[in-house]
Amino acid sequence: MQQAWGRLWQKMGIRAARQAWGLAPAGQAWALVGVARHESDLWRVQVATWLTPPAGVPVVDASWLSQALSDVPRPKAGTRHRLAMGMPEQNLVAGQMTCPVDVPQETWPVEVQLEVAQALNLPPEDVNFDFEPEALGTGAVHQIRWVGCARALVVDYQRWIGAAHGWHLSCVEPEIAAARRAAQALVGGLPSLLQQAPQDWQFRLGSDKESGDLHDDGMAGVHWERVFQEALASPAGPRLVASGLALKAWT
Repeated sequence: MQQAWGRLWQKMGIRAARQAWGLAPAGQAWALVGVARHESDLWRVQVATWLTPPAGVPVVDASWLSQALSDVPRPKAGTRHRLAMGMPEQNLVAGQMTCPVDVPQETWPVEVQLEVAQALNLPPEDVNFDFEPEALGTGAVHQIRWVGCARALVVDYQRWIGAAHGWHLSCVEPEIAAARRAAQALVGGLPSLLQQAPQDWQFRLGSDKESGDLHDDGMAGVHWERVFQEALASPAGPRLVASGLALKAWT
């Protein structure tokens, strides 16, 4: 993964911690989930709550998050808690570009930045982005998948969390990526999502499999994707996203 999106999947050099947090938008409210390691590869939800704005706050103004986060009870008062935030799909642009194999990788960020800027109709310096090259395809070309948003949105996130006492923004990530991470790691699988309270969710990491690889045939993979989309659209969806963000903040 490369450059600029803050980065979208960047670790940002944060030290290991006992607890990590994810914050996902849910309309004007936000779902906040904290996870802690229980075993070497098992994480449990420790906190699952909603942050809601004060009455009368405009929908476009989320600066109230700073105070709401400062008021959240946390262990180890005085330490900075790692937090990952989710970017809603409607605020993102995504696409794919083809790059000949003889084009130096050092030039990819510039090419992707231009693609994102064109998609958003913004100057290149006003966008944040990330990208991932796929395996070489036919004709010895790289297929590069990219995602980006207006830089101003990430600056807003940084400002909100920067003003919250005791919090550190470790990364910003598309909601769908966080949700898939949590869904694939959920102990008991997606069926357990609506059968358990979020406080009972557990996640086992360590597998690099994609969702389609979790099954013996393609039809099972299609079924998993359908159930995943249903779960994401359910009331539990924002907390699933926040859980995936918290797992990301841990790494």
